[in-house]
Amino acid sequence: MSVLRLAAHVPDDVLAQLAPGRAALPARADAVVIGGGIMGCASAYYLARAGFSVALVERDTASSQQSGRNWGFVRTQYRDPLELPLAVEALSMWPDLEAELGEPMGWRRSGCVFVAGSDAEYDTFERWQETTRSVASGARMLSPGQTKALLPALSEPAKGALFTEADGQAEPAIATMGFARAAVRAGVQVVENCGVFAIESAAGSVTGVLTEHGRIDCGIVVCAAGAQAHRLLSPLGLDLPQQTVRSTVSLTAPLPPLSDPCFCGYGIGLRQRADGSCIIAADSSSDIDLTLDSVRAMRFFLPEFMRHRAGFSLHLGRPFIDDLHERLSVPQPERAAAGRRRFIPANRDRAGRTGELVERLFPAASGLAIVKSWAGLIDVLPDALPVLDAPDAVSGLIVATGFSGHGFGLGPAVGRHVARFAKGESRDPILAPLRLERFARGTYARAHAPL
Repeated sequence: MSVLRLAAHVPDDVLAQLAPGRAALPARADAVVIGGGIMGCASAYYLARAGFSVALVERDTASSQQSGRNWGFVRTQYRDPLELPLAVEALSMWPDLEAELGEPMGWRRSGCVFVAGSDAEYDTFERWQETTRSVASGARMLSPGQTKALLPALSEPAKGALFTEADGQAEPAIATMGFARAAVRAGVQVVENCGVFAIESAAGSVTGVLTEHGRIDCGIVVCAAGAQAHRLLSPLGLDLPQQTVRSTVSLTAPLPPLSDPCFCGYGIGLRQRADGSCIIAADSSSDIDLTLDSVRAMRFFLPEFMRHRAGFSLHLGRPFIDDLHERLSVPQPERAAAGRRRFIPANRDRAGRTGELVERLFPAASGLAIVKSWAGLIDVLPDALPVLDAPDAVSGLIVATGFSGHGFGLGPAVGRHVARFAKGESRDPILAPLRLERFARGTYARAHAPL
């Protein structure tokens, strides 16, 4: 099957396990990776390549959560300047990954364009381009005429655009599974359908991981558990102010050429795939499913929530009931492994409005048909920057989480840095803004852009 056919998109479909049957839980490994998203799979691969014996434990199946449900943008464009060097490093790796891994990734260098619908937006993009010129040297501002030439199918008049020709796209589930399969060939033991109860430590050092199927002794743990990371870190005395939002994405039937570059503007994000189908979503608009857990770390998020209130929709429904039931029926130490395989409902109204907006912006998309819509749970941090760190408080622990909806493209570089942490190499200066301690110290800044 071609990786670019419609059927290659698997969110909300039944996912096959990486290997038939249940893998045996190893008694011992040099390193245990928690989480089978792109961060975990890339980390496991690069750890194995560095000579470590590695076990990857995933409570569902590899790529089944947000790593298989995102837009598929691989961009340096308009990144937070503090995150930008990591994005530049990752982008340099993507073109060679298919050859390195021996796996399809769906990589295509298509560029990325953010269109300015107002003078204020144009000024914002221009300030970013000027500020980051030394790092993101390929980004350039386009005039209205240049924007029209790049996007002839766009009917809405633009004030201009920010364009990075070297950026690209990849297929999220395919790329994540590519890392997973390459990791297995490198010797990684992947155990799916196995939740982690706790990261165990003694005398300030990691000693193992307790799973629902037994214990794995190890001296290194990589916490790449996405939205469950805070539950695993809290017993170690590490506070991660993490929350989740629900984001809806849709796949269209093939359309005439709309935009070769990954497109953001006028409230939508759009990625046109090689077969003409499009991934579409509302830009900077998410759903918040209220639960009892929503009050945790509220003080960190309330200022940004109020500042961008129009971009969020609050819901009180099934997730609240599920959370209450979980608290009453699941012992506290086991909650990090609970709640698996829940269907994450797409916001059908939002998907429909997004489709209508695409038709209005691109007349060639008239009659647009949405093949399917899905949702993913994005783990967010107050400054919308991830944590990529080896905290001094717990020797042997490496944390790679909180990528706030824009982590997919960073995956290869994250995996490589995790392996460097594990080898005891000196910390790369570009990772200094991504340390976990910034929240306890109050040294984090406002989010660069609304989620």
